[in-house]
Amino acid sequence: MARNIMDKCIGKYCKVVTKEPGEERANVTSGIIKGIDHDGGFITIESKQGLGILNIKAIVAIKPKEQEKIV
Repeated sequence: MARNIMDKCIGKYCKVVTKEPGEERANVTSGIIKGIDHDGGFITIESKQGLGILNIKAIVAIKPKEQEKIV
């Protein structure tokens, strides 16, 4: 994905769709994007499951989203 588009998502709640090579289905992760390491090729995201790292090359789509309310 374009570098400047991804940088705009830092600190925002987003839905990130990833698809690893060899997998049939895509994975969806929703959370706050904490940081992006363009040189290493990783994105750090904080979701309900905790802090995670995603490979930039595996990202299919990023969509800003309103944070879900916990009832």
